[in-house]
Amino acid sequence: MPERWDSIYVDRIESTKRIYLTQPQEYGFMYMGQVETSDRVRKSIPRECGQIKGRSNENKILIATAITTALNRNNLKSSKGLIVRRFKGQTPFPGLQTALIKVHGKSLRVKGSTGWIVYISPEERFYSIVNGSYKDKELTKQQSKMIHNCIEYIENEWR
Repeated sequence: MPERWDSIYVDRIESTKRIYLTQPQEYGFMYMGQVETSDRVRKSIPRECGQIKGRSNENKILIATAITTALNRNNLKSSKGLIVRRFKGQTPFPGLQTALIKVHGKSLRVKGSTGWIVYISPEERFYSIVNGSYKDKELTKQQSKMIHNCIEYIENEWR
């Protein structure tokens, strides 16, 4: 099963740093053709983006964060931020213990089969997410610089 990525706008962050999403959920763009197709999900992350090369998990996360930031820049400034999430690709199996949810009205997945990866603030600062839905530490300066270089690459080369 291929990995899938998407982004969702944030409604609020509580004093405990718990992140709550907009209700109903408002999705951010993940790729250029999205406006015409209204599809919210990117099924793969490019192998390269500016200075970021390779397929390591960290690089995929940085590229996905850059894509989300670049394609949602105008709306991001007037929002409470975005989260980037990845589908873990778990499929449902029969049994009373399994909690199932609908994903985009197309298929069922095991509840909890998505991982919230990064929170993007309206000021374009990037934070890791821990315990499923809590804003944690800001990404390192090196990681942030790589993301901003990738954003610049996307804006110059993709449009």
